[in-house]
Amino acid sequence: MTGRHSWMTRCRRHAELVSASILFLLLAGCKSAPAGRPVDALELIDAESSFYIAVPRAADNVLIERIITGFYKDASESDAKMIADRVNKVYCGLNRSRHGTEVQASVEGNIPKKYLPKVLNAKNGWVVTDYTPEAGTKSYKVYSGPVEMTFPSDTIACAGRNLEGMLNKFDSLSSLPAEDSNILYSELDEVLTSYLKGAETEIRFYANKPQSFLTILTGAQLDLKLIDVKGNFTTDPKHPNQYFLDLDFRFKNGTFLKAGKTLLTLAFGLTNSQEEIIGDSELIINDIRIDKQQLYKLLSL
Repeated sequence: MTGRHSWMTRCRRHAELVSASILFLLLAGCKSAPAGRPVDALELIDAESSFYIAVPRAADNVLIERIITGFYKDASESDAKMIADRVNKVYCGLNRSRHGTEVQASVEGNIPKKYLPKVLNAKNGWVVTDYTPEAGTKSYKVYSGPVEMTFPSDTIACAGRNLEGMLNKFDSLSSLPAEDSNILYSELDEVLTSYLKGAETEIRFYANKPQSFLTILTGAQLDLKLIDVKGNFTTDPKHPNQYFLDLDFRFKNGTFLKAGKTLLTLAFGLTNSQEEIIGDSELIINDIRIDKQQLYKLLSL
């Protein structure tokens, strides 16, 4: 009995050792694949748009809901609100033409990926395909319906124009070492990247072809010789359906600024106290009251 007991004890210890070894290998295997570099949603927006906007949820949650239903028109009001509550910030690049508005969007938030197959499926009219970047090995689900969408991580969703380019960028950046996260690898100008990234409690935008943007905001065809325009929207606390709008215009020269200032004063109904000229070609206008529907119209929502 003693020998049998000793043999059984040795077997049990051997089994425990094997189990412990397997567990150690599994754990070691998990640890041997370090987490990749976290990708910033702004890094996935390309430089091929004429208008860029950053919309933080803290600035206007309703606008986030409108953007969601703009992409996914079958979403109910309650679904749009539920999704919007998981969004931190939306970055969009837009191009307008006589055919409509072309949008590229990258969303930062908490994406409930396990629910995607329940919503974005063939029954609801979506075609699901796999895309593998040429230089990568990982496959990503692409959902094609009224718009193309993909969810490369639990914190990023992408939609609209050049989706494959966005996935290529995500795949290459996420394969970099984790410690390489202190640099933003954006195609956009560094100053513009910093400006959009800094949007926290206000909606920030930039237009390098601002003519159509100004036409939508003012309702007038303004012939302004502009390099670009940037600015921000903040909700008027006394009138929740309105924004305060700040604009920063850069004209091609001082002559164009003088003519443009007169046109803008008439178009926005401004007083002198709202205007500031910097140098000989930059005009800043603050605290313009504008109906929120004007921004929704700009975004075609």
